[in-house]
Amino acid sequence: MFTRQLMLVFAGGLLVAPVADAASPARVAVSARLYNTARVPATVTETALGVASRALVAAHIDVAWLNCAAVSCDDPPGAQELVVRLVRSKDSPEAALSLMLGYASIDRRERSGVLATLYVDRVERMAEFSAVDTASLLGLAIAHELGHLLLATHAHSATGLMRATWSSSDIRRNDGGDWVLTPKEAAAIRRRLQ
Repeated sequence: MFTRQLMLVFAGGLLVAPVADAASPARVAVSARLYNTARVPATVTETALGVASRALVAAHIDVAWLNCAAVSCDDPPGAQELVVRLVRSKDSPEAALSLMLGYASIDRRERSGVLATLYVDRVERMAEFSAVDTASLLGLAIAHELGHLLLATHAHSATGLMRATWSSSDIRRNDGGDWVLTPKEAAAIRRRLQ
């Protein structure tokens, strides 16, 4: 059994976001496809997508999901459509504890990105180590990577969903403020997408 404190680190730096919008921000709609090459059970993916959606809806961002395991996704993604893929790494179980849960591919020059990748085996291992539900942790990791795509940056914040490091104690504590976008991040996303 592991006795050390476990921490997850997401690639990136500090996020410097613009000032938040007015009290009643407009809602923003986002379309995203889910490709489940890891063959995660449908019950887990459905729960994970619900958790991811709830984490973003608090920032007035509504995600319309197209689950490509449930419906045909033969057509290429649309110009503004985001893509999330679930894969399994080739890590040993011990190595999976010290690695990123996922990453977002961002073109820094164009300030855009459409592809996020989540390592399901790393999420499963972290959930087991932290004694939490895998589907919920997967949903939070999906929301984090979508945050990178929507902000078009690899940068991180000091607090909230977009912080770089998630410890097992943070995950077990499950404080609501740890799993939402900051007001500045939400405002920056709405400005980019409106």
